[in-house]
Amino acid sequence: MADNHFETLVEAAQKSPGETDYTVLRRAYVTSPHYQPTSHYSFQKLKGNTNQFQSLEEIEIFCKKALANNPMDLELRMMLEFVYEQMEQYDLAAQHHAFVAGMLDAIHRSGDGKSLATAWQVVAVAEEYTMLSVLGLKSKAQSLVEHNERYFDVLECVPRDDPEADVERIHFDITPAYLYLRRMIE
Repeated sequence: MADNHFETLVEAAQKSPGETDYTVLRRAYVTSPHYQPTSHYSFQKLKGNTNQFQSLEEIEIFCKKALANNPMDLELRMMLEFVYEQMEQYDLAAQHHAFVAGMLDAIHRSGDGKSLATAWQVVAVAEEYTMLSVLGLKSKAQSLVEHNERYFDVLECVPRDDPEADVERIHFDITPAYLYLRRMIE
């Protein structure tokens, strides 16, 4: 499959998430007409949208509908994993878990986040905060840096459970999302 066939790649990933090359899928997403970095949910935004529901089924419907518009959203998939675990639909929970794990692994393998040269590559700013959450970190400050025609978010982070710890700088390459936004406002 060519990486310019996003729909085909995402369909295959949803059927067999453990057999997917998420780096290729992410690249295809960024170059496809489906690329919508501003439509990714942060955990807080998703939580705010789903707190109104009275049942797991309502949350499932909301998340599936939103995922149909953006199948690359990590927070939606993590919420569906949780919902399906609670509903004891473990096969569906496992599918979403494998998709999220593959996506996070692709980000992790894109660098080490310790410098601009080795920044983690994300397709949406929301992925930065998902990565921080998985790592047990929270952001205290954020700055935008332009370097060699690339755009980076540099986040000053501390462990969630130790806000007085030394600050660690985490670098994310946000070039695709930044350029998308710039095109939207020009």
